[in-house]
Amino acid sequence: MGLLDFLFGKPQRYDAHSSLPALAESRLPSVGPNVLNLRVGDVVGYDGVDYVIRNRHVYNSHGFKWYSYHLVDVVSGRKFWLDAEDDDELIVAICEPVQLDLNGRIPPTLHHNREAFYEDEHGFANVLIESEASGPKHSSVEYWDFYNEDDSRFLSVERWGGETEASIGRYIQPFELTLYGSGASHA
Repeated sequence: MGLLDFLFGKPQRYDAHSSLPALAESRLPSVGPNVLNLRVGDVVGYDGVDYVIRNRHVYNSHGFKWYSYHLVDVVSGRKFWLDAEDDDELIVAICEPVQLDLNGRIPPTLHHNREAFYEDEHGFANVLIESEASGPKHSSVEYWDFYNEDDSRFLSVERWGGETEASIGRYIQPFELTLYGSGASHA
């Protein structure tokens, strides 16, 4: 690989079965963290505060992946989840746990603080769970996604075995985050 290839990547190659150019398999190596490859121990700056990633969940449902990072401010103790997925565009959200009475069947409409949320998606995913406290584990989860009237906020419900958890979230722009590596590889 020459210096120009290293700096600018390899040129596009063309797929003989398609009229559109296909991207070359190898591009610039990953230089540092991005919101889709963060690891436990990395630091994320948000809203003037630096948070340490204590847990990382990698969800996989029929080949589609999304990521959830448990962030903790070691000074104040504030905790929340940072969710990220690449679904034709990068989608990033901040989520915080909420208490909802969710025994038994999950209804198609949920209410939180007098606001209605409507079911948009329901499914199952395999989850790789990484934590500071233990080695990697695999689990499965049943999930529901609900959105408010203007799609600006959402409720997520997850059922892990017999335990049901809910969180409320809102979307943020990726540029609102500052990502710092922990020294671990981000390839």
